[in-house]
Amino acid sequence: MIEKRICGMVFAAPQAMYSHHYRPMTNLILKKLQSSVARSRHMGINRCNDWAGQMAAALKPDSILDVGCGDGSMLFRYFKQVPREFYGVEGAPELQARAEARGIRVSSYDLNGRWPFADNKFDVVFSNQVIEHLHNARLFAMEAFRVLKPGGTAIVTSENLCSLLNCLALFLGYTPFSLMQTCGRYLGNPLGLHYNETLAEPLPLDHPAFSGVSGHVRVLTVRQARELFQLVGFEAEVRSISILPLPDGLSKMLEGVIKNRGHYLMIKARKPLGTSVKPS
Repeated sequence: MIEKRICGMVFAAPQAMYSHHYRPMTNLILKKLQSSVARSRHMGINRCNDWAGQMAAALKPDSILDVGCGDGSMLFRYFKQVPREFYGVEGAPELQARAEARGIRVSSYDLNGRWPFADNKFDVVFSNQVIEHLHNARLFAMEAFRVLKPGGTAIVTSENLCSLLNCLALFLGYTPFSLMQTCGRYLGNPLGLHYNETLAEPLPLDHPAFSGVSGHVRVLTVRQARELFQLVGFEAEVRSISILPLPDGLSKMLEGVIKNRGHYLMIKARKPLGTSVKPS
């Protein structure tokens, strides 16, 4: 079975509800379903990453801020020419050290608060699968707007609360897959691949940056994300991809028709030319 931990979703066998006679066949079917959905999920997140990385590279920024840069490797796969000013934000010390070794100027601070950067500093603010970890998503969007130069672009990816997969979980009375991880433990959905497992955290529970590293706090919908970024002054385009649990090929065919049910959000938000430094 193909398995990749990204926010702890995909199907797993629920607690036994069949007789011993049917259990082997049922488990076999469920394992095949797990494998199929895991492949689709893997392909979906790769498409989301490719969209974000290629978008950032196409803009050819002179200065960029990667919020939640990890070890810094992701954007280096897409840039033919590394931006002259490459800043990153990362809370995990080990990942921060790796990013710094790549030449990224890394800082660590609470992303629910103000950012320690000057107004109008960056051509691009990039953030991959981070905003869902924060309770103050509005301030995150406001700070991205503030530090961007007029005409600059925020590229943000996340998960979609109203994805088909999350809606199916709610219909069954379970926690949406995107909200299963609760401070290092996967809870509330016995269909989750890592249900009731403990996730090794890069920071201790009482670390000041823990709330910005572990678990999903505020997962947005397509419309909600668009309205949030427009609220603070951006011209925002938001769409979703990867209609799980459908196979990725079928999902690609349907994404233009079923526009708001993909599992991954892709946000492109432009700061208009001539706008005030301070967002509304």
